[in-house]
Amino acid sequence: MSSASFDYQQVTRVTAGAIGEPGKREFYLQLRAGGQLVSLALEKDQLRALTERLQEVFSRVPVPPSSRLPDMALEQPIAPIWRVGFMTLTYSQDEKSFEVSLVELVDEGDEPATGHFEASLTQMQALAAHAAALISAGRPPCPMCGGPIDHDGGVCPRLNGHH
Repeated sequence: MSSASFDYQQVTRVTAGAIGEPGKREFYLQLRAGGQLVSLALEKDQLRALTERLQEVFSRVPVPPSSRLPDMALEQPIAPIWRVGFMTLTYSQDEKSFEVSLVELVDEGDEPATGHFEASLTQMQALAAHAAALISAGRPPCPMCGGPIDHDGGVCPRLNGHH
């Protein structure tokens, strides 16, 4: 059973969101292109990496001062077509746009679906600002190991059994 691939020259909307309680949140990347709504499941770390990569690009390119964030809420229904395994991001200085390529997370030997979309500098600026707030809204990191503070009900691995 192979998943659907997609390729959008220009999305009208790109956002990210999380559903559930901190520590058990499911993260999503969502795109809209014309009448098509695509939701993809991804890991918090993947969203963090995407956000850091975007911020790195913004530090090097002249970015128009951002206006008020558009509505970045996820649209219903949130039915992810697949889970992101791998993601690449390229910025075109000439086009002032980002190209994002995604590959589905699959079991070895299975053929992954692929996704591709282009988004404007301002769309990705809004995504980065929104995603950064989303990530920081989770559980604070443990000062010892950097993992989530409640260690999923366990003990900090750095304590190694010592309190």
